[in-house]
Amino acid sequence: MDSASEIRQLCLRLRPILGEEVDNIYAAYIAEDDKGKDQIEHYLRLLALKYMPVKLSQEDIELIPPSKDQAFGEYSIGKVLYAGKQLYDFGLREDEWIQHLAVLGRSGAGKTNAGFIILDNLKKHNKPFLVFDWKRNYRDLLSRLEFKDVEVYTIGRNITPFTFNPLIPPQGTNPKTWLKKLNEVIAHAYCLGNGVLFLLQQAVDAVYQDAGVYDGTVVKWPTFKDVLLKARNMDTRGRESGWLSSTLRALSSLCFGDMDTLLNTNNNKSIDHILDKNVILELDALTQSDKTFFVQACLLYIHHKRLTEKTREDFKHALILEEAHHVLSDERRSLVGGQSVMEIIFREIREFGESLILLDQHPSKISLSALGNTYCTICMNLKHKTDINAMSQCMLIDKDRDILGSLDVGHAVVKLQGRTVRPFEIKLPLFSIDKGKITDDFIKDHMKNIVPQIIEEDFRLSWQNNNEPQIKKLDIEMAAFLKDVVNHPDIGIAERYRNLGISVRQGQKLKAKLLQEGLIEESRQTTQTGRLITIRLTEKGKEEFEQLSDY
Repeated sequence: MDSASEIRQLCLRLRPILGEEVDNIYAAYIAEDDKGKDQIEHYLRLLALKYMPVKLSQEDIELIPPSKDQAFGEYSIGKVLYAGKQLYDFGLREDEWIQHLAVLGRSGAGKTNAGFIILDNLKKHNKPFLVFDWKRNYRDLLSRLEFKDVEVYTIGRNITPFTFNPLIPPQGTNPKTWLKKLNEVIAHAYCLGNGVLFLLQQAVDAVYQDAGVYDGTVVKWPTFKDVLLKARNMDTRGRESGWLSSTLRALSSLCFGDMDTLLNTNNNKSIDHILDKNVILELDALTQSDKTFFVQACLLYIHHKRLTEKTREDFKHALILEEAHHVLSDERRSLVGGQSVMEIIFREIREFGESLILLDQHPSKISLSALGNTYCTICMNLKHKTDINAMSQCMLIDKDRDILGSLDVGHAVVKLQGRTVRPFEIKLPLFSIDKGKITDDFIKDHMKNIVPQIIEEDFRLSWQNNNEPQIKKLDIEMAAFLKDVVNHPDIGIAERYRNLGISVRQGQKLKAKLLQEGLIEESRQTTQTGRLITIRLTEKGKEEFEQLSDY
């Protein structure tokens, strides 16, 4: 590099600190003779030593920041950092939120702190938000006065119950359109292939017809228990039998344990209630696949609900997505081919005033389509080479990629798709919060005070305990088990679980429950090939089975 080019680069590095003064010095440098140039060059190097105590070699990584005006935004995120100095505020602007935001970095780099700062900004600007919290990180916000109206729901746990039936389309949505998109969401969450999708579509379609969904005569909305029952009665041959087995496993997951409590309800009061509130949904009680399905189903519901609203491209609500790669993943997308429903939603939902805020520790696992449609990328410290490579390409800092692995906790590199071309470094402030202070009992009391009606209805719906026979309240799983015992009395326990399309773990829990209720009894016989466990109905079990109208 010649001397003139080197001086120009030096001036560019000094300009964020000294402003227009450097422009004047550089203009004088251009106009001077060789002797004058030498003097100005010496002066510039002294300035660099004073304000930038680093080596002045080409290999040094210095991300040149935007000007103060370019960095300014009403929603303050942190301070622009340059040459070890905090210069001025960096913030996002009102119209940028609906173009989406990603906060990426290894565990412990400061992502949750960044999430707190973002929510604090949204609260100050009266923008409601919905947080999908995978690890109970955000309940601690309730310890601060400004978050006293935040609602916290413990998904799958009976502290503050929440119910959501994805088979109920949002008002104004064509049921057939909803059916196809929902089936793809199930396939994505539970890693199902096209054959299973075909059978799933047939089962849901038949249930919709039986319930009067298509002709608008619904009296009682169907649930996944109805779909599971319909699928069990399907007549399949050949390879369809294998598809049916996978279909039954997926549907059984949606009708078992926490998911049964969550999904198999006849109304969507809970989700309709939260879309203009500040809400945290705690998902830690669910499995990874169940979390993925629930989040995707919620996003699909919100997208279609917003479609019916009149306002466009006016920021009105934010969705905060932890562990975003589970929802926006290239790996699962390949199972059904093409872009997933979630990627299409990610692209389109901005038009309806929704901001999607992604938090993840492995950017390399997030689909290219999702990262490519994010306006603001905030990258904190990364460790794995694959993640560093993915982010260096995303932020167009291929030569300076090493900075992504050396950032201090709370520091980040920011790339905007507007305002300023180059990425720059910021330091986020520490958001003061008392961690671990908010208990389940606190949340239960808190929620009774701010949303007593919804909580009471959902609690009663999901966890009622009256004197009716238990088999009537539930439980399609228990009923199906009893039916299989009646139809196949002499088969072994392993074959019975295969008939029901459930895992051994689920089968053992179900069998234990029926034994405890006194509905079945088991016997062990020794055969030439080993030990055979058979099941019979007790007298009580026979009486209960006779009362089941569905069988």
